[in-house]
Amino acid sequence: MLLIGTRRHEIMMLLDSRPQLTILELAEQFNVSKMTIRRDLDLLQSEGKIQRFHGGALKVKRFMGSKYEQRANEHRSEKTAIAREAVKHIQDGMSIILDAGTTVAAMVDELESFRGLKIITRDLHTALMLSNEERFGSFDVYCTGGRVSKWAYSLDGIYTEKMINSLTVDVAFLTCEAVSLTKGAMAWSPNLVGARQTTMDAAGKTVLLADSTKFSYNSLAIFAGIDMFDEIITDNRLDAYEAAAYRQAEIPLTIVPGME
Repeated sequence: MLLIGTRRHEIMMLLDSRPQLTILELAEQFNVSKMTIRRDLDLLQSEGKIQRFHGGALKVKRFMGSKYEQRANEHRSEKTAIAREAVKHIQDGMSIILDAGTTVAAMVDELESFRGLKIITRDLHTALMLSNEERFGSFDVYCTGGRVSKWAYSLDGIYTEKMINSLTVDVAFLTCEAVSLTKGAMAWSPNLVGARQTTMDAAGKTVLLADSTKFSYNSLAIFAGIDMFDEIITDNRLDAYEAAAYRQAEIPLTIVPGME
């Protein structure tokens, strides 16, 4: 029989080659009881290496960040579908915060039919798009101050947080670099934690927009527990086992159909 540490190492190696494994498969593979495998998986999950679902586990990936231009061209149809669902939370005249990121930026094209919105953003691309007088002339658009992230075209830091702290808005739409049922919503850098936490504090309702590739990742900095959002919106490529785990935990998860 394998030593406990060796068995857990081999479980991780198996998950390198397969997206997910069941407890029954692992118990048979290592000739141990299902209870033993459950204990192994509980420990690996506590270390942030795997994500448990009912009856099995999948490996957690790690997000380190990528340039805006690259992210903007990835999963575009999924982001559009998520954006169309997200704007259902908006009514004419509302005040909203749009977080920095390409998934939230996809909402801009869906806002054209609204009137009188007051929009605050720390995303320079989003602010520039919303400055179009013909399309968004009835909007009041505010861009926070702060430190410029040159590769993400966004603002963060104490001046960003100071402005957002002075606001009260109806809805905040946030994004993240990674999301986990056990760890929560994560940012790639601790520099982003304050801006996102103050955004959530300022809002009457918080909605997390995360395409399915963000799930079962780990990233460096946790900014919110998964139960702190009023809704999480993702696309229908989310693994069925993972979706079931969120629903079992009574997390308000909305899965939108993909677009052609």
